[in-house]
Amino acid sequence: MHLTLLGATGPTGQLVLQQALKAGHRVTALVRDPARLPQRDDPDVTVVTGDATRTEDLTRAMTGSQAVVSALGAGSARTSDLASRAAQALVPAARATGVHRIVVLSAFGVGDTLQHYTAVPRTFVRLLLRGVFGDKAVADELLRGSGLDVTLVYPTILTKGPYTGTYTVIETPGKKIGGRISRADVADFMLRQVDSEEWSHRTAILTHRTH
Repeated sequence: MHLTLLGATGPTGQLVLQQALKAGHRVTALVRDPARLPQRDDPDVTVVTGDATRTEDLTRAMTGSQAVVSALGAGSARTSDLASRAAQALVPAARATGVHRIVVLSAFGVGDTLQHYTAVPRTFVRLLLRGVFGDKAVADELLRGSGLDVTLVYPTILTKGPYTGTYTVIETPGKKIGGRISRADVADFMLRQVDSEEWSHRTAILTHRTH
């Protein structure tokens, strides 16, 4: 497939890009600084320089693609409006280009899912990540209401661990959830969704354990 990737220079986006190329996909990467993209000279990578919060730049990057994968993140920032600004720009760009399949990295603990987190990470989110997660909640609701074919991906605590392929995917928690999951496994799940209907219009919670 031909995919547009947002956040390609970030820790999860890099893994999505590596796995996408290994799977034989062609990727258009929208990046602020092409020099930061290790795969910029790969023949299956098209680099578009721009800003993921600008509809015009997104439209250029999405033209001709079949799906969008967004691994955008706020890094170590405790407050950020990146997620909501990117979502506001993405919806009209998707409509303009006819690209309706969108897979977006969010986080477990965003919105109503916070109540299902185990005690320690729930406290951490409330104390340190309230601003970032609040903005992600706004972005996710905007995408859910857009009419686009969106899958929102809610991983638990992210690690640098290896790919395992044995992670758990849940939609509605029946009990408190904790655990961790490697970025490699998150990238695997996100990439699998681009040509799958299983998690269309749904939120997928990812973890390696559920207690």
